Amino acid sequence: MPSISIIIATSGRVSSLRETLLSLGAVMIPDDWSVELVLVENGAPCGAAELLQSMPMNGFSAIRYFLEPARGKSRALNLALAQAAGDILLFTDDDVRLPADWISRMCEPIRTGHADAVAGGVRLAPHLLRPWMNHTHRAWLASTADYLSPSDPSEMCGANMAVSHRLFNQIEGFDPELGPGITGGGEETLFSWQLKKAGFKLVAALDVQVEHHPDPARLRYESWIRAARLKGRAKAYLIHHWHHKTLPYAWLKRHYFELKLTLRKAVSRSKMPAEEGINPWELSYIEDISTCVHYRLERPRPRNYSLQGLHKLNPSVPNVFL
Repeated sequence: MPSISIIIATSGRVSSLRETLLSLGAVMIPDDWSVELVLVENGAPCGAAELLQSMPMNGFSAIRYFLEPARGKSRALNLALAQAAGDILLFTDDDVRLPADWISRMCEPIRTGHADAVAGGVRLAPHLLRPWMNHTHRAWLASTADYLSPSDPSEMCGANMAVSHRLFNQIEGFDPELGPGITGGGEETLFSWQLKKAGFKLVAALDVQVEHHPDPARLRYESWIRAARLKGRAKAYLIHHWHHKTLPYAWLKRHYFELKLTLRKAVSRSKMPAEEGINPWELSYIEDISTCVHYRLERPRPRNYSLQGLHKLNPSVPNVFL
Protein backbone atom coordinates (compact mmCIF):
# COMPACT_ATOMS: atom_id res chain seq x y z
CA MET A 1 0.00 0.00 0.00
CA PRO A 2 1.52 3.36 -1.00
CA SER A 3 2.33 5.55 1.98
CA ILE A 4 2.40 9.31 1.34
CA SER A 5 3.19 12.30 3.54
CA ILE A 6 2.02 15.69 2.27
CA ILE A 7 4.21 18.43 3.76
CA ILE A 8 3.25 22.09 4.03
CA ALA A 9 5.25 24.77 5.83
CA THR A 10 3.35 27.96 6.66
CA SER A 11 4.11 31.25 8.35
CA GLY A 12 1.58 33.96 9.16
CA ARG A 13 -0.68 33.43 6.14
CA VAL A 14 -3.81 31.87 7.61
CA SER A 15 -6.23 33.22 5.01
CA SER A 16 -4.06 31.90 2.17
CA LEU A 17 -3.55 28.60 3.98
CA ARG A 18 -7.32 28.20 4.34
CA GLU A 19 -7.77 28.28 0.55
CA THR A 20 -4.91 25.83 0.07
CA LEU A 21 -6.40 23.39 2.58
CA LEU A 22 -9.83 23.68 0.95
CA SER A 23 -8.16 22.80 -2.34
CA LEU A 24 -6.26 19.91 -0.76
CA GLY A 25 -9.46 18.59 0.81
CA ALA A 26 -10.93 18.17 -2.69
CA VAL A 27 -7.96 16.19 -4.03
CA MET A 28 -8.67 12.51 -4.70
CA ILE A 29 -6.95 9.99 -2.44
CA PRO A 30 -6.61 6.66 -4.30
CA ASP A 31 -8.17 3.61 -2.72
CA ASP A 32 -5.88 1.72 -0.36
CA TRP A 33 -3.37 4.59 -0.20
CA SER A 34 -2.29 5.88 3.19
CA VAL A 35 -1.97 9.66 2.96
CA GLU A 36 -1.12 11.87 5.92
CA LEU A 37 -0.85 15.65 6.14
CA VAL A 38 2.05 17.19 8.05
CA LEU A 39 1.63 20.93 8.58
CA VAL A 40 4.45 22.88 10.22
CA GLU A 41 3.97 26.47 11.31
CA ASN A 42 7.14 28.53 11.32
CA GLY A 43 7.74 31.33 13.80
CA ALA A 44 5.13 32.51 16.26
CA PRO A 45 1.81 30.62 16.12
CA CYS A 46 -0.72 32.58 14.07
CA GLY A 47 -3.78 30.33 14.06
CA ALA A 48 -2.72 27.54 11.70
CA ALA A 49 -3.43 24.83 14.30
CA GLU A 50 -6.94 26.11 14.97
CA LEU A 51 -7.60 26.45 11.24
CA LEU A 52 -6.47 22.89 10.59
CA GLN A 53 -8.84 21.57 13.25
CA SER A 54 -11.76 23.38 11.64
CA MET A 55 -11.15 22.22 8.07
CA PRO A 56 -13.02 19.30 6.42
CA MET A 57 -10.02 17.08 5.62
CA ASN A 58 -11.62 13.69 4.98
CA GLY A 59 -9.78 10.62 3.76
CA PHE A 60 -6.40 11.31 5.37
CA SER A 61 -4.87 8.61 7.53
CA ALA A 62 -3.50 11.28 9.87
CA ILE A 63 -3.45 15.07 10.14
CA ARG A 64 -0.62 16.42 12.25
CA TYR A 65 0.44 19.92 13.26
CA PHE A 66 3.86 21.02 14.53
CA LEU A 67 5.36 24.37 15.47
CA GLU A 68 8.93 25.30 14.55
CA PRO A 69 9.65 28.58 16.38
CA ALA A 70 13.13 29.09 14.89
CA ARG A 71 13.03 31.35 11.84
CA GLY A 72 13.29 29.85 8.37
CA LYS A 73 11.21 27.62 6.12
CA SER A 74 14.06 25.11 5.86
CA ARG A 75 13.89 24.50 9.60
CA ALA A 76 10.15 23.91 9.32
CA LEU A 77 10.69 21.45 6.47
CA ASN A 78 13.37 19.61 8.41
CA LEU A 79 11.01 19.21 11.35
CA ALA A 80 8.42 17.80 8.96
CA LEU A 81 10.98 15.35 7.55
CA ALA A 82 11.72 14.09 11.05
CA GLN A 83 8.01 13.47 11.69
CA ALA A 84 6.77 12.25 8.30
CA ALA A 85 5.89 8.55 8.08
CA GLY A 86 5.34 8.24 4.34
CA ASP A 87 7.58 6.42 1.88
CA ILE A 88 6.92 9.27 -0.57
CA LEU A 89 7.02 12.91 0.51
CA LEU A 90 4.84 15.32 -1.43
CA PHE A 91 5.60 19.01 -0.89
CA THR A 92 3.48 22.06 -1.58
CA ASP A 93 3.11 25.61 -0.26
CA ASP A 94 0.44 27.51 1.63
CA ASP A 95 -0.56 29.69 -1.34
CA VAL A 96 -1.47 27.21 -4.07
CA ARG A 97 -4.52 25.47 -5.54
CA LEU A 98 -4.16 21.79 -6.38
CA PRO A 99 -5.63 19.68 -9.21
CA ALA A 100 -7.91 16.83 -8.23
CA ASP A 101 -5.48 14.12 -9.39
CA TRP A 102 -2.41 15.77 -7.83
CA ILE A 103 -1.47 13.02 -5.37
CA SER A 104 -1.66 10.07 -7.74
CA ARG A 105 0.06 11.75 -10.69
CA MET A 106 2.92 13.30 -8.72
CA CYS A 107 3.66 10.07 -6.85
CA GLU A 108 3.33 7.70 -9.82
CA PRO A 109 6.94 7.97 -11.16
CA ILE A 110 8.36 7.24 -7.71
CA ARG A 111 5.81 4.55 -6.86
CA THR A 112 6.55 2.66 -10.09
CA GLY A 113 10.34 2.96 -9.75
CA HIS A 114 10.87 5.31 -12.68
CA ALA A 115 12.20 8.18 -10.57
CA ASP A 116 13.46 9.14 -7.13
CA ALA A 117 12.14 12.70 -7.27
CA VAL A 118 9.58 14.57 -9.36
CA ALA A 119 9.52 18.24 -10.32
CA GLY A 120 5.90 19.22 -10.77
CA GLY A 121 4.53 22.21 -12.62
CA VAL A 122 3.54 25.60 -11.22
CA ARG A 123 1.57 28.27 -13.06
CA LEU A 124 0.76 31.75 -11.87
CA ALA A 125 -2.90 32.43 -11.07
CA PRO A 126 -4.52 34.22 -14.05
CA HIS A 127 -5.64 37.24 -12.03
CA LEU A 128 -1.98 37.96 -11.19
CA LEU A 129 -0.70 37.96 -14.76
CA ARG A 130 0.18 41.41 -16.08
CA PRO A 131 0.97 42.71 -19.61
CA TRP A 132 4.38 43.95 -18.45
CA MET A 133 5.50 40.50 -17.31
CA ASN A 134 8.00 38.47 -19.32
CA HIS A 135 9.56 35.08 -18.63
CA THR A 136 11.88 36.56 -15.98
CA HIS A 137 9.03 37.96 -13.90
CA ARG A 138 7.01 34.78 -14.20
CA ALA A 139 9.99 32.58 -13.32
CA TRP A 140 10.69 34.66 -10.19
CA LEU A 141 7.06 33.97 -9.22
CA ALA A 142 7.69 30.20 -9.60
CA SER A 143 6.20 29.67 -13.07
CA THR A 144 8.05 26.45 -13.93
CA ALA A 145 7.32 26.67 -17.67
CA ASP A 146 9.59 29.72 -17.73
CA TYR A 147 12.69 28.08 -16.23
CA LEU A 148 12.47 24.27 -16.08
CA SER A 149 13.11 21.83 -18.91
CA PRO A 150 10.44 19.12 -19.27
CA SER A 151 13.10 16.60 -20.36
CA ASP A 152 15.91 17.42 -17.91
CA PRO A 153 14.79 19.61 -14.99
CA SER A 154 17.68 21.37 -13.25
CA GLU A 155 15.83 21.62 -9.94
CA MET A 156 12.47 21.36 -8.22
CA CYS A 157 10.07 24.01 -6.99
CA GLY A 158 8.84 23.52 -3.42
CA ALA A 159 5.29 24.43 -4.38
CA ASN A 160 5.01 21.13 -6.23
CA MET A 161 7.58 18.37 -5.77
CA ALA A 162 7.66 14.72 -4.73
CA VAL A 163 10.62 12.89 -3.22
CA SER A 164 11.31 9.35 -2.08
CA HIS A 165 11.81 9.43 1.68
CA ARG A 166 14.89 7.24 1.35
CA LEU A 167 16.83 10.09 -0.29
CA PHE A 168 17.19 11.61 3.15
CA ASN A 169 19.30 8.66 4.23
CA GLN A 170 22.04 10.25 2.12
CA ILE A 171 21.05 13.93 2.12
CA GLU A 172 20.57 15.52 5.51
CA GLY A 173 17.68 17.76 4.57
CA PHE A 174 17.28 21.43 3.69
CA ASP A 175 20.02 23.87 4.58
CA PRO A 176 18.65 26.20 7.28
CA GLU A 177 20.87 29.02 6.02
CA LEU A 178 18.79 29.10 2.83
CA GLY A 179 15.11 29.58 2.10
CA PRO A 180 12.23 31.93 2.94
CA GLY A 181 12.76 33.70 6.21
CA ILE A 182 16.53 33.75 5.61
CA THR A 183 17.49 34.24 1.95
CA GLY A 184 14.08 34.07 0.32
CA GLY A 185 14.95 30.88 -1.58
CA GLY A 186 17.71 28.53 -2.66
CA GLU A 187 16.95 25.63 -0.34
CA GLU A 188 15.14 23.55 -2.97
CA THR A 189 17.79 24.41 -5.56
CA LEU A 190 20.59 23.09 -3.36
CA PHE A 191 18.63 19.99 -2.41
CA SER A 192 17.92 19.28 -6.10
CA TRP A 193 21.60 19.62 -6.96
CA GLN A 194 22.56 17.34 -4.11
CA LEU A 195 20.15 14.56 -5.06
CA LYS A 196 21.39 14.63 -8.66
CA LYS A 197 25.00 14.63 -7.43
CA ALA A 198 24.18 11.57 -5.31
CA GLY A 199 22.99 9.72 -8.42
CA PHE A 200 19.26 9.89 -7.80
CA LYS A 201 16.92 10.32 -10.76
CA LEU A 202 14.93 13.54 -11.05
CA VAL A 203 12.17 13.70 -13.65
CA ALA A 204 9.71 16.40 -14.62
CA ALA A 205 5.93 16.25 -14.47
CA LEU A 206 5.33 19.84 -15.49
CA ASP A 207 1.91 18.95 -16.85
CA VAL A 208 0.80 18.23 -13.27
CA GLN A 209 0.29 21.89 -12.43
CA VAL A 210 -0.59 23.64 -9.22
CA GLU A 211 -1.80 27.22 -9.39
CA HIS A 212 0.27 29.76 -7.47
CA HIS A 213 -1.57 32.53 -5.62
CA PRO A 214 1.16 34.72 -4.09
CA ASP A 215 0.26 37.91 -2.27
CA PRO A 216 -0.37 40.62 -4.92
CA ALA A 217 2.01 42.82 -2.94
CA ARG A 218 4.82 40.77 -4.44
CA LEU A 219 4.15 42.50 -7.75
CA ARG A 220 5.09 45.88 -6.33
CA TYR A 221 8.37 47.49 -7.29
CA GLU A 222 9.78 47.42 -3.76
CA SER A 223 9.01 43.70 -3.45
CA TRP A 224 10.97 42.92 -6.61
CA ILE A 225 13.93 44.88 -5.23
CA ARG A 226 13.81 42.91 -1.98
CA ALA A 227 13.54 39.61 -3.87
CA ALA A 228 16.58 40.46 -6.02
CA ARG A 229 18.67 41.25 -2.96
CA LEU A 230 17.69 37.98 -1.32
CA LYS A 231 18.37 36.01 -4.48
CA GLY A 232 21.86 37.51 -4.63
CA ARG A 233 22.44 36.53 -1.03
CA ALA A 234 21.49 32.90 -1.73
CA LYS A 235 23.65 32.88 -4.87
CA ALA A 236 26.69 34.10 -2.92
CA TYR A 237 26.17 31.39 -0.31
CA LEU A 238 26.04 28.66 -2.94
CA ILE A 239 29.06 30.03 -4.84
CA HIS A 240 31.25 29.91 -1.76
CA HIS A 241 29.97 26.98 0.26
CA TRP A 242 28.84 24.43 -2.30
CA HIS A 243 30.51 25.25 -5.61
CA HIS A 244 33.80 26.30 -3.95
CA LYS A 245 34.14 29.05 -6.55
CA THR A 246 35.65 32.46 -6.15
CA LEU A 247 34.30 35.81 -7.24
CA PRO A 248 37.44 37.81 -8.09
CA TYR A 249 37.37 41.54 -7.41
CA ALA A 250 33.92 41.32 -5.87
CA TRP A 251 34.28 44.78 -4.35
CA LEU A 252 35.15 46.28 -7.72
CA LYS A 253 32.38 44.42 -9.53
CA ARG A 254 29.89 45.69 -6.98
CA HIS A 255 30.76 49.29 -7.78
CA TYR A 256 30.73 48.53 -11.51
CA PHE A 257 27.17 47.14 -11.30
CA GLU A 258 26.08 50.03 -9.09
CA LEU A 259 27.38 52.53 -11.64
CA LYS A 260 25.65 50.76 -14.52
CA LEU A 261 22.42 50.64 -12.54
CA THR A 262 22.61 54.34 -11.68
CA LEU A 263 23.28 55.37 -15.27
CA ARG A 264 20.54 53.22 -16.71
CA LYS A 265 17.99 54.36 -14.14
CA ALA A 266 18.88 57.96 -14.97
CA VAL A 267 17.53 57.51 -18.49
CA SER A 268 14.58 55.33 -17.47
CA ARG A 269 11.42 56.18 -15.60
CA SER A 270 11.82 55.20 -11.96
CA LYS A 271 8.88 53.49 -10.33
CA MET A 272 7.39 54.42 -6.99
CA PRO A 273 7.52 51.70 -4.30
CA ALA A 274 3.79 50.99 -4.47
CA GLU A 275 3.74 50.64 -8.26
CA GLU A 276 3.77 47.24 -9.88
CA GLY A 277 6.51 45.87 -12.07
CA ILE A 278 10.22 46.31 -12.62
CA ASN A 279 12.55 46.17 -15.59
CA PRO A 280 14.35 42.81 -15.83
CA TRP A 281 17.70 44.57 -16.25
CA GLU A 282 17.18 46.28 -12.89
CA LEU A 283 16.49 42.92 -11.26
CA SER A 284 19.69 41.57 -12.77
CA TYR A 285 21.88 44.46 -11.61
CA ILE A 286 20.49 44.40 -8.07
CA GLU A 287 20.97 40.64 -7.84
CA ASP A 288 24.57 41.02 -9.05
CA ILE A 289 25.28 43.79 -6.53
CA SER A 290 23.83 41.72 -3.70
CA THR A 291 25.85 38.68 -4.79
CA CYS A 292 29.06 40.70 -4.60
CA VAL A 293 28.17 42.17 -1.20
CA HIS A 294 27.29 38.83 0.36
CA TYR A 295 30.13 36.94 -1.26
CA ARG A 296 32.55 39.22 0.60
CA LEU A 297 30.73 38.33 3.83
CA GLU A 298 30.71 34.60 3.13
CA ARG A 299 34.27 34.34 1.84
CA PRO A 300 36.00 34.47 5.29
CA ARG A 301 33.78 31.68 6.62
CA PRO A 302 34.91 28.03 6.56
CA ARG A 303 33.03 26.26 3.80
CA ASN A 304 29.91 24.46 4.98
CA TYR A 305 30.27 21.64 2.43
CA SER A 306 32.97 19.68 0.77
CA LEU A 307 32.97 20.41 -2.96
CA GLN A 308 29.35 19.78 -4.04
CA GLY A 309 28.86 17.73 -0.88
CA LEU A 310 25.75 16.10 0.54
CA HIS A 311 26.36 16.82 4.21
CA LYS A 312 26.90 20.08 6.03
CA LEU A 313 30.30 20.06 7.71
CA ASN A 314 29.43 22.47 10.49
CA PRO A 315 25.67 22.13 11.02
CA SER A 316 25.76 23.68 14.49
CA VAL A 317 27.67 26.80 13.43
CA PRO A 318 25.21 29.65 12.70
CA ASN A 319 25.68 32.18 9.95
CA VAL A 320 26.73 35.32 11.81
CA PHE A 321 25.35 37.44 8.98
CA LEU A 322 21.73 36.29 9.36
